[in-house]
Amino acid sequence: MERIIFLFFLVLIVNNFGFALSPAEEILKKVDEIRAPSKHFVCDLEIISRKDGKKITKKFKLFVGDETKSLVKFLYPPADKGKFLLMVGENLWFYTQGIRKPIRITPQQRLLGEVSNGDVARVVYSIDYSPVSISEMETDNKKMYKLQLVAKCKSAAYGKIALLIEKETFNPYKAEFYAISGKWLKTAYYKNYELILGKKRPTEMEIIDELRKNESSIMKYSNFEIKRFPDYYFQKTHLKYLR
Repeated sequence: MERIIFLFFLVLIVNNFGFALSPAEEILKKVDEIRAPSKHFVCDLEIISRKDGKKITKKFKLFVGDETKSLVKFLYPPADKGKFLLMVGENLWFYTQGIRKPIRITPQQRLLGEVSNGDVARVVYSIDYSPVSISEMETDNKKMYKLQLVAKCKSAAYGKIALLIEKETFNPYKAEFYAISGKWLKTAYYKNYELILGKKRPTEMEIIDELRKNESSIMKYSNFEIKRFPDYYFQKTHLKYLR
């Protein structure tokens, strides 16, 4: 039986440094710290999309700067080389060699299969979403927190997210993604936890399409490295110089 604790108001505690986070925000922060090893890092990403027995694979290099900036470099297939996604704050652009200037796109647009641009370009939830309720439940014989997240800015790829988190470890377990209209779009499962840069982190995210049950995608992360990048990495005027 789910025990629901609604956050009818946000309780803030003033201390010497400002305001403390609410319990729900603290939980979301812990989840984000598991998903992203640092505010500045680089990793490899492989996306495998399956539809009607057919498989499509794409590979990327993901560069992250202070969580609000990311650069996605397309690596595979060879025809995709020279393509980039750049996200800075709430703004997202696509660039490919041969065009005059980057094209503004939205996080909601699909990149491949069930994976949206926002799924790839944004690595934490707390930038785009606020928790509005928290509850406790049990799934697969494990105690869980369930956070209801709602979009707080235009860069959010979804209207709301229902996020299931293991209570003992704060490991994300499952996420349900909904459109602004409330339509249930897809469900993601966080899998294959490995010890990476001091913490166990999910290296796979399996995404099931709730509208087309025969379609699914897997996002595979590898080769994490904490690294700080020059500011020009995240400037759209610099995209034309990238290779």
